[in-house]
Amino acid sequence: MAAQDELNQLERVFLRLGHAETDDQLQDIISKFLPPVLLKLSSTQEGVRKKVMELLVHLNKRIKSRPKIQLPVETLLVQYQDPSAASFVTNFTIIYIKMGYPRLEVQKQCELAPTLLTAMEGKPQPQQDGLMHLLIPALFHMKYPAGPASRLPVQPR
Repeated sequence: MAAQDELNQLERVFLRLGHAETDDQLQDIISKFLPPVLLKLSSTQEGVRKKVMELLVHLNKRIKSRPKIQLPVETLLVQYQDPSAASFVTNFTIIYIKMGYPRLEVQKQCELAPTLLTAMEGKPQPQQDGLMHLLIPALFHMKYPAGPASRLPVQPR
């Protein structure tokens, strides 16, 4: 895709964000566009990366002032685990995972806990630590088997 086309797409996303009047509208736009916008950070065009950064700065201001807005954490976790993703993309993706996971309902956090654990594998230690900090509060709310007979045996790797 030509750099100008990418810039035009990013500008349209920017306009949509600017026109979002309610939290629901903003959340819908974020859910739809945040993951693909983050992927644009791997663009070879400096202008595209600069526009993405500008958009993310704007988005951060809007998100941080609205704690009820949910981020597409599941999609971001899939993107984060993609082995072909550029490190720049994964570094920014984890920022939004860290921002979005605590906003989820406790039940959803528990549901995503196994995915979060899987996502840690093979990642740099600071990122693993950050994901573990997200996971620890959810562990208190998870349901565990009552007795040893109902637990699954540990499988060796």
